[in-house]
Amino acid sequence: MMEADELSAGRSWASASLRIASETMTPDAIGELLHLRASSTRSAEGDPAFSVWMLDSGLDPSAAVEDHLYILIERLSECHEALRTLTETAAVEVWLSLSPGPRHRSAVIDHRCLAAFADLGIDLVLDLYPQGKPAR
Repeated sequence: MMEADELSAGRSWASASLRIASETMTPDAIGELLHLRASSTRSAEGDPAFSVWMLDSGLDPSAAVEDHLYILIERLSECHEALRTLTETAAVEVWLSLSPGPRHRSAVIDHRCLAAFADLGIDLVLDLYPQGKPAR
């Protein structure tokens, strides 16, 4: 997480995480299927009740946007079949949160990165913040 003085300086930041929301599988079952350990999990009661399994990029928020995405692609490289199975019954998305710096008003997500997520059946969610605003 970026410090308050870094945010007030208007620096750009980014974070990315794979998020799997399932009404039928527990977070432990999702992790076992993927052979990956979640960065965090949570369960939501209600109608319908569901579980959320998340894997963060683990990179510093100052790292380039595309680096956050490519590290997730690398971590998921052995999970093609498991992810395809999950997409049949769960919401499987990569959340890319970002805030531009004073010199940047856009971010490029290259076609190879988009193709890799498409090949895995993963949707990309853009979670944009005004310059210098922290993520929730």
